[in-house]
Amino acid sequence: MGRTVPTWRNRVESELSALNAFRRALNSSDRKALDELMNGVRNRRTAGGMLPSIDVWKPMLLSMILESYKKIAELENTIKELQSEK
Repeated sequence: MGRTVPTWRNRVESELSALNAFRRALNSSDRKALDELMNGVRNRRTAGGMLPSIDVWKPMLLSMILESYKKIAELENTIKELQSEK
């Protein structure tokens, strides 16, 4: 029997593909930042699929927020390490 509902992975990729026109309009540094956020969504697809949501964007945005927080935490740790070396 065939699937009646697209897989979570396909739904996410479809939504990310829909952002291509927006992505192309960005400058190169913003495009790189968006690519990193989109990769964060892809890296967390399993977790996103566990959140019962009809709206694909809720888990996608949570994944993007987590990706951003992860980068901030890494930078904070680097700053602390550099300050402790002084």
